[in-house]
Amino acid sequence: MAPIPDRFKGKVAIVTGSGQGIGKGIATRLTQEGAHVVIAEYQQDKAHSVAEELSALGTEALAYPVDIGDTDQIDQMVQDVVAKFGHIDMLVNNAGVLETLPMFDLTPEKWDWLQRVNQRGLFFTLNAVAKQMVEQVPQSVKDAGRADRSYGKIVNFSSVAGRSGRPFAVHYSAAKWAVLSITQSAAAYLAPYNINVNAICPGLVYTPMWEEIDRTQAERFGMEAGDWVKKSIENIPLKRDAKPEDIAAAVSFLCSDDADYITGQALNVDGGIEMN
Repeated sequence: MAPIPDRFKGKVAIVTGSGQGIGKGIATRLTQEGAHVVIAEYQQDKAHSVAEELSALGTEALAYPVDIGDTDQIDQMVQDVVAKFGHIDMLVNNAGVLETLPMFDLTPEKWDWLQRVNQRGLFFTLNAVAKQMVEQVPQSVKDAGRADRSYGKIVNFSSVAGRSGRPFAVHYSAAKWAVLSITQSAAAYLAPYNINVNAICPGLVYTPMWEEIDRTQAERFGMEAGDWVKKSIENIPLKRDAKPEDIAAAVSFLCSDDADYITGQALNVDGGIEMN
């Protein structure tokens, strides 16, 4: 589906990990639909580059270099975004890291490195933004314990690896399973304010992250570069990898008024890899 102009006019969205790949695709889509987008990105040069590119589309984008593994930086980001725009309407918790390793090669240090961003960082970013969203809810709605419309949209990124185990990415799979639990728990907690919390489970999206997966797996199994991805695509029912635009379209829907009655769900956007 093509972007819908002005769908999010006047809305403010934070998209973590939006300096490249899927995150950039999401930030672009939300900008095309009228949102002010905060490019919350660990790599400062990429944050500024994407913000400059998106601001040229006509709606101001804000570059915000941040390490979501640092809770102080997360809290400061929320304060700074509110100081600039006055409110936060959407959070897309996309930032993540990945490496492929045999299970026996995992060390406590590697486990903690990945969980710091993919699980801990995701949760505390959600927590900080959700607190701000609750502050924006009228007192009458809080007193009633229910709302007739949404007062915020949060989309967390899991993965098809959060649907079933991965022998060469045990720590990644574990983190992405945890994202589904965090999504459901947060959805239940924030339901009285009608702040919707859902998850996206992408499959194969050929981004720099997947390029690295292909390189390491091909080397591990004595294959040529590119062969691992080709083999993986052959196992996708729709017989193609996803584009960032495919994922962005699903995020746009979950952030829209059309999804006001959807919460605590996980949507597979994977060409049919997982069908549950």
